[in-house]
Amino acid sequence: MSRVFRYYSRVQGVRGNLLGLPAWARALLFVLALPGILAVSLSVAAFLVSLLALLLLTVPVYRLLRAAVGTPSETSSTSDVPDFVESPGFGRADAKRIDVTVRDASRAGDQAQQTE
Repeated sequence: MSRVFRYYSRVQGVRGNLLGLPAWARALLFVLALPGILAVSLSVAAFLVSLLALLLLTVPVYRLLRAAVGTPSETSSTSDVPDFVESPGFGRADAKRIDVTVRDASRAGDQAQQTE
């Protein structure tokens, strides 16, 4: 846990140093960091494009093979078992219904005085 606090304090120190720079120095630092930011964004885009190409190539082949081979047949042991089995030993529990009436406390005091 002490490592987390140490890293956090380092980040806060760097943040303080960056915010302490004049505006023109921060702008220059941002311009120099743009190629790295661009490289990271392009690599993310390249990954997404490769994933899309993979799906575009494999999904039609999967559907074709699925149609040619057919769906796998279910075994008889799983088709005989129903989804829900009600146990004969347990029935519906008898529930007690409680009606809750909310009364105004100030009116309840007035009614108690009137009945006396």
